This record gives sequence, C-alpha cells and structure tokens, in this order.
Amino acid sequence: MQVCYTASMPDLQSLYDEHKHLPEEAQKQAGKAIAGSMKKELEDFLNLLLDLLKKQSIEAANPKTFLNEAIYDALPQADKDQTDLALMNLGHMLEDVIEFRLSKLTPDSSPQLETMIAGLLQMKSRIEEKVGDVFKF
Repeated sequence: MQVCYTASMPDLQSLYDEHKHLPEEAQKQAGKAIAGSMKKELEDFLNLLLDLLKKQSIEAANPKTFLNEAIYDALPQADKDQTDLALMNLGHMLEDVIEFRLSKLTPDSSPQLETMIAGLLQMKSRIEEKVGDVFKF
C-alpha cells in the first residue's frame, strides 16, 4: 500500500511567500536560542556532566573516558562492540551540549539545550538498558 504525504505537507512556496518580508533583524532573532527552564532531571544530568568535565574524569574529545572500565571490560565482545559504536555519537553530542552551555551567545537554560541533553541521556540509557551501568555518568 502506497501512502501519499504531499496532501498534508504545507506548500513551501506559500510559506516562503508568507514570510518573505520579515525584516532582517526579526530573521536574526528567529534563529536565536530562547531562554527557558529545563526539567530538573535534565538539569541535574547536565550538572553531573559539567562536574565530571571540570574534574577531568571525562573528556568530550575522548569518549573512551566515559566508560566505567570494570563493567566494560567484563562485557561480552558483542556488547563491547555495540557500546563502542555509541561512544563516538555520545562524544559528539556531549561536545554540542557543552559548546551550547558554555557559549556567551546562548542562554544557560533553554528548550534547545534541554532537547540536546534529552537526546544524550536517551542514547546513554538505551545502551545501559542492554549492557548495564557502563558509563561514568
């Protein structure tokens, strides 16, 4: 069965036409992150990550430092391989979160940052559901 989605998709040209006279300053503002509160769980997770980075227990540029070595070393090779695949993505995601959080151009608390942290936590949780508490955070 073939499903056609074009009927429900907005006409991009009409969207463009609707907003083509948006002043340049308004366009710049539309692309900026907005300040806003974040869920406590995600704020706590971010603070844990920042603390681990400050203590140099983990390094965003070196994802192997994320590992709880005792648990990782005891894993079967298939689980190690799966964890290793996730490490690079976690590293990139953490770098993005840290860059956003430490930037003077973005708010310390925002829906955008919350979404980034939630994605990082979700990926970490998916791996740990399968292999155990393999990460330091």
